[in-house]
Amino acid sequence: MTDIDLTASPRDTILDAAARCFMDRGFNATSIDDIASRLGATKGMVYHYFSSKADLFFEIHQIGMDALFKAVEPLSEGTGDAVSKLRAMSAAHVHSLIQTQHYQRAVAEGVQMHLRISTTRAQRAQLTRLQNRRRRYEQMFLTVLEQGIVEGKLRAEQPRIAIKPLFGALNSVINWYQPRRESGPGARDEVVEEVVRVALAGVVVPGKG
Repeated sequence: MTDIDLTASPRDTILDAAARCFMDRGFNATSIDDIASRLGATKGMVYHYFSSKADLFFEIHQIGMDALFKAVEPLSEGTGDAVSKLRAMSAAHVHSLIQTQHYQRAVAEGVQMHLRISTTRAQRAQLTRLQNRRRRYEQMFLTVLEQGIVEGKLRAEQPRIAIKPLFGALNSVINWYQPRRESGPGARDEVVEEVVRVALAGVVVPGKG
């Protein structure tokens, strides 16, 4: 089975196949031949749209971040108390991670690899832009956390540090979530709710959320 969406454009199909290969095999162990094999095509088709494996990674990273911003940014701009907003943002974040799991896993593994190895000047510039975008995404959550501290409903002695383990708990879902384990309607929602509950337990003031 190739997991190919026959309604997608060739470019999107290649990106989806590459993300799944990176998730299954790791970025470093995946070759263009592996991606072509998953597509049931020649590597010439891949090279027609992407000049290198790194170019595939950067676009996959962009798609993963686009999905997160689309899900969470409108909630961050809404009104309401900080606890409700942070819980809604966190749930949207986890839902989006699950829906784009192969992209997010590829990004998580690939970022660390790219930070460790030499890249071209253009690739380093692109990686910097993507890292800056990730920091802007994190800042949305940090702003709400700081709002909640002012309201007396959220707690953190050092919010910029506290936001890291909060994200760690939320993001862990990409490493262990298995769709085949879902059992019945609402099962995924239950997973998301529990992940968010555990992740926020350390920052919500008891009795305030």
